[in-house]
Amino acid sequence: MKAKILFYCAVALIQVTSMNADDKVEKHPTRDDVVGVDGEDKEMLAAQAKARDSLMRFVKAVQKREKGKRYLLKVKLSEGDDVEHVWLEPVKWNDPGLIGILAVDPVSVKTRKKGDTIAPRPSEVSDWVILSADGTKEGGFTADVIEKRKEKESK
Repeated sequence: MKAKILFYCAVALIQVTSMNADDKVEKHPTRDDVVGVDGEDKEMLAAQAKARDSLMRFVKAVQKREKGKRYLLKVKLSEGDDVEHVWLEPVKWNDPGLIGILAVDPVSVKTRKKGDTIAPRPSEVSDWVILSADGTKEGGFTADVIEKRKEKESK
């Protein structure tokens, strides 16, 4: 059985449920902030690996926070066969690791709720993003994959 994958993204970033690996984005039936991506999607898995590989860049930025920037971390939550990727915000450094607040209520993982504090292991990180007031961003690798697919579908 394939694991269900969910991604929640605030500020024009997206969330995901399982579907066939056909490079499509499928909206959740009841939540506008949820879209679907297959759990074995190679492009999405590569984006997650890129986020983990560059995680120290995010850690260093969080440790030297700049005013006017938002620091979000996407983490993997699991419950049974369900795997959901959700954003934490705010995120801060809590030596020896990152800690953040769950930004939304997960869809399929019922053991966690919006406002819960989560201290993820590096292996549970699936993305990170730094958003600037001028609209620029750093990171957001999985969100880029989803946005690219949404643009492709709208053409």
